Amino acid sequence: MRTLCFSNNKGGVGKTTSALNVGLALARRGHRVLFCDCDPQRSLTISFEGADIPEHVGMLLMRKGEFSLDDIHAVIRPVGENVDLLPASAEMEANEAQLPGWDAEHSTRLADILEMVAPEYDYCVIDTKGSIGTLTWIALAATDLLYIPVDPEFYGFEGLTNLINTCTRLRRRINPTLQVGGIFFTKYSPAYRARLRHDVVDLIKDHYGKEVPVFQTTIRQSTAIPNAQMAGTGLFDYAPDSTGAEDYEALTDEILLHLHAN
Repeated sequence: MRTLCFSNNKGGVGKTTSALNVGLALARRGHRVLFCDCDPQRSLTISFEGADIPEHVGMLLMRKGEFSLDDIHAVIRPVGENVDLLPASAEMEANEAQLPGWDAEHSTRLADILEMVAPEYDYCVIDTKGSIGTLTWIALAATDLLYIPVDPEFYGFEGLTNLINTCTRLRRRINPTLQVGGIFFTKYSPAYRARLRHDVVDLIKDHYGKEVPVFQTTIRQSTAIPNAQMAGTGLFDYAPDSTGAEDYEALTDEILLHLHAN
């Protein structure tokens, strides 16, 4: 099982939308996908609100002592064809301060959970909160490849820098296999006329393009994206012919191309 995390040290960049729709695109291709929601805002979980969700991943992270495969299966919920979910809860926000996630012993707890169910899935897709706290650290400790959506405006560059620096520290201390799988731009197209956004894209490519992949696929602005969010579903069910669905299919193609090349 490959673990893909979508994260950025900034909200409103399309992090959850990207995790959801890339994961669904993988499932549409026949891959078995486990979503893991590590964001107390539980936006990813809400996307599957029709599912019966009495328990959540935070319970496993907080549990004392050992846990069994049956304990994990009790929390996982089937939410679609080839798709299961480890849901989040708003309680995770209050519990985060109690999670001793910054040391090697405890920060690998999610990694241990995912390792136990790895034979059942091809991919795990993790969504994180829009800041670098204990839950994000624990999520990255369980991650093989980090994908960073960036809204190309000035403060987006600063958030990107902080996250990549965090990855460097975590790779050195906790998870030596963690890699930045790629950076991609949201709410953006090279055809847009906003000069400042093009300048930020060029700045990011110049600064990071030699170190990590900067994907050619961009996620254009589309009314279908917020409408699908309000409907509590993915783009492929809500608006399969939209530019948003088209872009996330293309992004998934590019992610798989890089995965198979490495």
